[in-house]
Amino acid sequence: MALSERSRLSSLVAVLACAAVCYADAQTAPPQTIQLRVIEVHEPDGQILSYRHLAGSTDIRMRGTRLAPKAEIKLKIGSRPGFVELDINRGGITGLEPAHRLGKDFLTYVLWAVSVDGKASNLGEITFEGERPVPVNLTTPYQTFWLMLTAEPNYAVVDPSAQVVLYSVKQASPGENDALPIKGDLFFFTHYAAYETAQGGGIEAIPNQLLQARKAVELASKSGLLAAEAAANGRLSKEEAYTHEALKQAETFLARSEAAFKKNPKDQAVAQFARTSAQSAENARALAMGAVGGLVVRQLEQELEQARHELAQARHQLAALKTTKPAVDLPDATPANVVVPVPDAAPAVAPQFVAPPLVKQPALWFAVTGWAVAIVLLFRRRSI
Repeated sequence: MALSERSRLSSLVAVLACAAVCYADAQTAPPQTIQLRVIEVHEPDGQILSYRHLAGSTDIRMRGTRLAPKAEIKLKIGSRPGFVELDINRGGITGLEPAHRLGKDFLTYVLWAVSVDGKASNLGEITFEGERPVPVNLTTPYQTFWLMLTAEPNYAVVDPSAQVVLYSVKQASPGENDALPIKGDLFFFTHYAAYETAQGGGIEAIPNQLLQARKAVELASKSGLLAAEAAANGRLSKEEAYTHEALKQAETFLARSEAAFKKNPKDQAVAQFARTSAQSAENARALAMGAVGGLVVRQLEQELEQARHELAQARHQLAALKTTKPAVDLPDATPANVVVPVPDAAPAVAPQFVAPPLVKQPALWFAVTGWAVAIVLLFRRRSI
């Protein structure tokens, strides 16, 4: 009888320890779905510039990194009321090769304005006509920033990849019409640092927009909350429902683009449907990864609250068992002068205890096993 009571008490202590581990993990472990990283650009002569004082335009140059050592971009930047205008003329981009050479996840280039605090803003896509980059005219509300060009899976990405191809450098000779140099390191934050950089096969004879849409849907489907099997149980919050609806919309427009391509590869609808698909897929991925909105944060808060509730229940049950009966002697199990607090047998309590759902995680099972072994060894030592 005493051994049975001791076994039940040992089990409850192990469960309490497990709940404590769950609670600590919920408070200290980094969220698995939020992978915000800082990327530092250690390149010579990189410069943050301010354009707010300019009355006209100034010439800026972007230099290639080790990923594109022969690449260069020359552009004019001018301050306008409420925004800054960037103009890349014909012939302003040289030495830039198609993005797919940097890895099978990369299909295009995106130009970014990066603020002093590392926030990157998508200015637009650098497209190609055959092997030749197309000149563009872009704007940004930022007044002080540095520029970078990154390889991306599609034009609509919310955060940049870590594949920085070009960056803005210091102006050759300061003058009246030059930008103001700002001291600071070149760095940016991103949720999208995990891309496949291994070399893939050659690009198929398929419009680049359609390839981008396919990749966008693929990446969104494997990202964060969208990759969880629990999403199929029908119990979704409004934010989760919106996220899944965005992915569903992306898949619908991708199917329309594929159908238009099969019917007529040169139909303009192929590119139109594909770009809509890529944008919707990126919206879904950004929500699922926590790059925008607060869906991931709210889910983590709910998990923490659940862990606290489970810990409180475990503590309450342990306290109830401790107050059921005062300390009793354990005959034939311990020395006569040792008194061990053991409650009465409580068949109505112990069999009804259900382990919290978080215990199903493999790492926590190791913690439970360790506590159980320690307790068994402790009682064996006392009984010798």
